[in-house]
Amino acid sequence: MKAKWVMPVLLVLTFVLSTSSGCLGLLQAREVVESIREAPELDTDSRTYRDIKVFTNFFEWESYNNSIEIPVDSSVTDISIYRSVQITNFNTDIGCLENVTRYVRAEFYTPSGEIAWKIDVCEDLEANADKIPLEFGSTSYEEGNWRLDIEARGIGLPETPVQDNFQIDVTIKRTCLKYPLEDTCV
Repeated sequence: MKAKWVMPVLLVLTFVLSTSSGCLGLLQAREVVESIREAPELDTDSRTYRDIKVFTNFFEWESYNNSIEIPVDSSVTDISIYRSVQITNFNTDIGCLENVTRYVRAEFYTPSGEIAWKIDVCEDLEANADKIPLEFGSTSYEEGNWRLDIEARGIGLPETPVQDNFQIDVTIKRTCLKYPLEDTCV
């Protein structure tokens, strides 16, 4: 008589244990994989914010304005700005006159509104990279949204060398942890 109810109880017990061991089995498997995996390493991750403009109107001056927000947190270890400006000069005797010449103006602001970097040119400016220094006595950059404002005016004849253009890249380098077998840096 006992055999009639023992078998269904064992069957139910077996079913319950086999379905719940999946979660417990996953926890054990995860612990084993974590113990085998190598420790994370410090790495650097770079992100570049780029603004490029090639002017394409030859008969009227073309105006350009843009603003780029760049988030900076405590993990940022380096900020650098690459800039290149090409302004086709037909007459180099004119010089830079307000409202008469073509130009590129760019300013890079800290979250508190201080100017960290700027250019104001009306002729060619060779490609160069400038590093934004840390404030004296500081070990990190000011946290928050930095802002790059660009204002420019130029001309250009498409598909010819007579085209004003500029490129400004802000590169942010961060220190992060990189885990083995993963491509992301956190």
